[in-house]
Amino acid sequence: MRVPGGVLALFAAICIICTTCGCLGASSHPSGGGITPIDLPESPEACTLAGALAELDLLGAEGGLNVTGTSVHQVLGTGVSLDGRATSWALGLEDGDEVRWLTFGALGWREITLRAPLPTEEVNITGVLSPEELLRDQEGVLRPVMTSLGADTVDISLAEGVYTVTVRSDAGMETFVFRADTGEVIV
Repeated sequence: MRVPGGVLALFAAICIICTTCGCLGASSHPSGGGITPIDLPESPEACTLAGALAELDLLGAEGGLNVTGTSVHQVLGTGVSLDGRATSWALGLEDGDEVRWLTFGALGWREITLRAPLPTEEVNITGVLSPEELLRDQEGVLRPVMTSLGADTVDISLAEGVYTVTVRSDAGMETFVFRADTGEVIV
């Protein structure tokens, strides 16, 4: 999605006017001093790849991001729990000769600018295990490493017929590679 420069300039001008005119108002200080509670937004719900793709289909049906005619060449998941729910997903798409990157997170699907090459092979989403199936099937391999490194989640990548699962924390990092169609460990 491309936003014309005039729209961005108008948005910036409105933000500046609101902050200088006092539209946002000053907060009052509590009368007895002390700590004022702040309501922080809840962290976004993690989502499976299937759920994120369903949201993308719905967005396309409503006239949002158009991915008709594109092919998926890479899938990335960040902060993925062993039940397959990730805090964010990214898709590397090929659209003719153009490379497009879409991300899904707290704000829904967004197209981003990223100068990263795509793997040559197209990913057949329906011909491979879903991330949740792979992680469930390989929990016995992944859980001990996650426990030893003190990690709650993993990062996952799907490209060229393989899943790459990375367990990382301040204590270290370990990477596993699995066949995408069977989940078999690749040594």
